[in-house]
Amino acid sequence: VANLLLARAAARRREIAIRTSLGAGRLAIVRQLVVESVLLSTAGGMLGVALARSSLDALIAFAPPDLLRVQELSIDMRVLLYTLGLSTLTGLVVGIVPALLVARESATASTGGHGGRVTRAPRIRQALVVGQVAMTVMLLCGAGLLVRTLVALNGANTGVEMSNVLTMQVGLPAARYPPERRTQFYREALAALRALPGVESTGAGNSLPVIGSPRGGTGFHRLGTPTLPLSQMPITIVRVVTPGYFRTLRIPIVRGREFADSDDANPTPGFVVNQAFANKYLAGVDPLQAQLRVVMQETNPHFPVIGVAADVSEGSVRQPAQPTVFYSHRQLAETGMTVLVRASQPQAIASAAVQAIRRLDPNLAVTRVRTYESALGESLARERMIALVSGAFALSGLVLASLGLYGLLAFLVAERTKEIGIRIALGAQIGQLTRSVVGSGLRLAAIGAALGIAGSLVLLRSLRTLLFGVTPNDLTTYVAVVLLLCGVAALASYVPARWAAGVEPWTALRQD
Repeated sequence: VANLLLARAAARRREIAIRTSLGAGRLAIVRQLVVESVLLSTAGGMLGVALARSSLDALIAFAPPDLLRVQELSIDMRVLLYTLGLSTLTGLVVGIVPALLVARESATASTGGHGGRVTRAPRIRQALVVGQVAMTVMLLCGAGLLVRTLVALNGANTGVEMSNVLTMQVGLPAARYPPERRTQFYREALAALRALPGVESTGAGNSLPVIGSPRGGTGFHRLGTPTLPLSQMPITIVRVVTPGYFRTLRIPIVRGREFADSDDANPTPGFVVNQAFANKYLAGVDPLQAQLRVVMQETNPHFPVIGVAADVSEGSVRQPAQPTVFYSHRQLAETGMTVLVRASQPQAIASAAVQAIRRLDPNLAVTRVRTYESALGESLARERMIALVSGAFALSGLVLASLGLYGLLAFLVAERTKEIGIRIALGAQIGQLTRSVVGSGLRLAAIGAALGIAGSLVLLRSLRTLLFGVTPNDLTTYVAVVLLLCGVAALASYVPARWAAGVEPWTALRQD
């Protein structure tokens, strides 16, 4: 804005000089220019508020579904007043500088044939463009890192194959379902779901791996090691699963086996542990020879480890696997379980799957029926929103920077119309003139880009906790941003360059 107002004020120097020669005081001229700039900035601020209100619905649509009271979001009056006040302040600040520059020029100097040139303003305008380009580069680099984070999160290897898996939460009333009946119900429910057309396998767990919360950490004891007080015991996460859980999610069993329906008749059904547990607590011993006592119930006997499962991200895509012990549902009969169905077309069987469960008990609540991939997408909604908003800021900055560069070059070309006409008349090549103007724009963009990259290397360290699969100094992101900026700068420079190449020599030479 300051750049455009500087150019606008410089273009009106002849008009202002005439006003001065006719008796207008400097204060009156400055007041006129400032009022004009304030009116422009206030009108722009009001338009910005209108655009913000119209884009609010789109922002709400991208908001995470668990964001409280998201549907009540609106333009806040305090924010509105702040925005209008900032617009007015912007108009004052960027209007005073060009007004003072122009008003300081004497009427004699302005009418003496130099009205098309400005002595001090070009450097100021160039500095403003360089600064704008630098800030745009920082915005683009930050947005690029967040977008790459979102891509990395979506493509991360979590240890679970989520495609073609339908999930649903089933809650059993504890009063009507004692532990033995809970186990029987889920066994019958999974069998009914396996009978549906297109179903490959079924299973259930007390929460979804990767994005669900497991049972809190608890202490355990390995047979053959010293017995410690509970507060000093090693800690493990506990998950409760049914037979078919690992097969349905295609979590490999690297040693031993997973739970089977035949384990229900075994008085010591055993535990399955993950690789992280085996690496941390069973290093140097055969995991399948270990026996564990996990402090979860009133009686906590030692059970053998019957299998070791591959690691799965714990709690979120960002978090690595944690040492985990898997209980069979018969050992720890939970009332609420997440049922998992692997099928060729999971969405197509969703209604039939819900009906199959309700045929066993019509009064049960079956909720959150969705595919595993959509559940992961919901868990990444915050990441997606952050990337969207930062990307929108960066795109706005890129548009403004390109407009600022275009405006500066267009004005400089207009100032040099007579010079360009003389050069053409003396035989200058059109391509040479075009390259000269484009080169001027690219030089400014290059200086701004260098400053922006330096600023990004310092400031974007604060994004480290938000990033995943990429570092704040990611070379690929920085190179992509510089190439994008150079392309936009070249385009913004090419338009006034072509205009300069089309100057008619005689028309230019007839100018005052």
